[in-house]
Amino acid sequence: MKKLLLVIAVIALATFFAWREFTQAPVARTIADDGGTRWRPEGNPTVGASNAHIATPITFRTMHVGLNNTDQLWIATAPEQELAWVAEQQLYIPEGPTMDDRGQIYFSPLYPPEDVSLVVLDPDTGKRLWSLPHKGDNKGAGAPLIMDTPGEASAQTIYHATFHWAWAVTPDGQILWHRPTGLQYAGADVPHAWGVNYVPQHDALTVVTGNGEIAVLDRITGAQRLAAPFALPGENAAQTARHMPSDWVLERGDRLAEEHFGKMPVEDGLLTSMVRIIYGAGSEVSNFYAVDPNSGRLYLAATAPDEVDGDEDGVSANGALYALELVGNGDKLGLLIVARYDFDGGTGSTPTVSNDGQRLYLTDENGNVMALDRDLKEIWRINVGEQVAASVAVSADNGELYVVTRKDIFKLWDRGSHAEMAWAAELDVFPQHVNVNTLTPTITANGIAVAIGASRELGDNSLLLENGFGLLDRETGKVRGYVQGVEEGIAVTVVAPDGGFTIAHSPVRRLASKAIFADAISPLMGGVSRYKPSNYSRLAREASCAAAAISDRQSTQRGQPGYNKAARQWDDAQIQALMTQAANALAQARVAVPANPSPHSWCDQLQTAGSTL
Repeated sequence: MKKLLLVIAVIALATFFAWREFTQAPVARTIADDGGTRWRPEGNPTVGASNAHIATPITFRTMHVGLNNTDQLWIATAPEQELAWVAEQQLYIPEGPTMDDRGQIYFSPLYPPEDVSLVVLDPDTGKRLWSLPHKGDNKGAGAPLIMDTPGEASAQTIYHATFHWAWAVTPDGQILWHRPTGLQYAGADVPHAWGVNYVPQHDALTVVTGNGEIAVLDRITGAQRLAAPFALPGENAAQTARHMPSDWVLERGDRLAEEHFGKMPVEDGLLTSMVRIIYGAGSEVSNFYAVDPNSGRLYLAATAPDEVDGDEDGVSANGALYALELVGNGDKLGLLIVARYDFDGGTGSTPTVSNDGQRLYLTDENGNVMALDRDLKEIWRINVGEQVAASVAVSADNGELYVVTRKDIFKLWDRGSHAEMAWAAELDVFPQHVNVNTLTPTITANGIAVAIGASRELGDNSLLLENGFGLLDRETGKVRGYVQGVEEGIAVTVVAPDGGFTIAHSPVRRLASKAIFADAISPLMGGVSRYKPSNYSRLAREASCAAAAISDRQSTQRGQPGYNKAARQWDDAQIQALMTQAANALAQARVAVPANPSPHSWCDQLQTAGSTL
């Protein structure tokens, strides 16, 4: 008996220590300064149409930076950052935020406990500046669109829409117009609105909803430009996707979400609802959409018509990418479907249009990344082994594409007629845990801004313990910098104009983990977290060296075929944006800015880590 009790005690003690080790708080390793990336832009940049209203891509102006969803910024990401503040922790924010030239932060919460559909924060303090009501549309709205106001120096306008209502507002909160979208819904569970986009050819704003309806509004007045809202021909997708987490994980996470954020009017619970959206289940449109500024075409990933799957049962089993055009229709406009590309299964991916409008990139639930021409004819496809969980980030340089799955980050090359795998990222921030990707990639001038978390694996379930944000080298996929964060998000890896992260909180994987590991997991929180550069001298070096690399490309490509006026202007504007960022960083570091703002001069003088001008 004594031996049996001893054996039981030993097993219990071993189990205790194993569980404690399994649930120990993850700690990120220190990432050393690598002296700068060796990545360089080569050949001609891919550029397209410009418009006086489209704001400079020095931060996120809409859900995926710009109208065509490339997720590419002109500035550098700060490799070293620190938490500045956390605000509005009571709000669950699955989309955005976007930012204006002042750095003000705009977002729309899901089922907020107060009557707000848009909240605006001060970038320095996180203090709420002003808000707009939801007026019954409490299912949230997409990231607001921020555009320049031509003829007014440093002026911008914020365009925001819920299902029933749309606004044009100044950064100070002055309402320029407030009009109905024209969309109608009889039930109480008003569909989600996926945010505002812009068609330059008609100076018109577009709003797409989760139930597949489209409204078009005049940018200047907010008046409805369609005779009636347009409806896509698909039906809702099936309620479950093939790669969703186990039911027991979803059930526990749903209970915890209700305890933390309150009971929300969503079927089955918040976690289950969010996972369905991520994997494109249960709705007709489950993601944002793209506009090609070159042609004015809209590209929407949605469900295919019900009959395409061979079983007309009120559920669309297949996905489709739609190309739509606005056309004249008397004193109103009409929308026409000019092309459709059907694919097996659904998608949780926003379509991305290349800057020149000649290629679209889309993913399906089977792990395929597809490239299509502007008329939706397939050019190539490549399988990355697992469903891509976000839009494809498309670089203007070197034919580079960046895709993420629920665990990995991949770089692809578009070789024209086919794609090639360049690398899988080395996610090695947490030495004692499984390292996983947790958010969309953002292309910046000195690397790829990403989110990396520490996970424990239970069967097919990846249970996220902690999360943070970092910078990958575009040449190698290695981590160049990292800051441990306070919460995860499912929206986008937003980089502010100063190079710091601004993250909307919408815990999903950590909901499930918290339900299982309890107090071993740090507290859940909603709201927004702001991270600021902590080494401004290094940031100035990164920005100026990135500008020098673009300047070298200019010298190499001058006189080469295809390096035209638009390409030169693109490079000039990005160099200016980077040098402005470098100058601002040096001012924060209290380092005198030299009179001659030469990218090479600044880069050379700051090349040694820790040096100053």
